Amino acid sequence: MLHPTINLDHATDALDTLSVEHRQLIHLTYYSGFSTSQVANLLDLSPETVDARLHSSMLHLQDALAAAA
Repeated sequence: MLHPTINLDHATDALDTLSVEHRQLIHLTYYSGFSTSQVANLLDLSPETVDARLHSSMLHLQDALAAAA
């Protein structure tokens, strides 16, 4: 659960802790609105790999945001 004191700087810093590949997945999925299948096709990955990497990325972001709060 996000803490109310998390701000844009914390979120940006947390995103910066991710690998380029994980940031790319988050950008394509959450900012550009592509589906898992579309991202998998764009990056030549299986949908299962995309799901696993997104899950891992979100856990990492959650930890980074918790540490920043």
